[in-house]
Amino acid sequence: MKFKKAKVLFREACKDLENGCYNKAVSAAYFSVRLMAEVLLKDLKTTKDDKIANAVGRILGREIKEEILWLYEERKKADHRPFLFDRERASLVVSKASKLLKIIESEISSEAGR
Repeated sequence: MKFKKAKVLFREACKDLENGCYNKAVSAAYFSVRLMAEVLLKDLKTTKDDKIANAVGRILGREIKEEILWLYEERKKADHRPFLFDRERASLVVSKASKLLKIIESEISSEAGR
């Protein structure tokens, strides 16, 4: 179910971006990556975003961990800070989320094939 929801959230992020709902696009993009990370980390024992990023980093490398943490900081700006995203910044977030989703999904597929 988390896999499917991750895909749905990413589609919604893309639609929000198209419709000018930039803060919503950023939030949905982040949560799509987070849910996909939870699929990768089957036996997850935490709900803390930084711990999830660290766990993914142990599997996929430091660069991926840093990208997830960057997305998390952007999501916090969108949801909790007096910051308004514009099209350019929101597009960057959605683009990075798309790349991360592909990388994480590829690892999930690889593990399933082992």
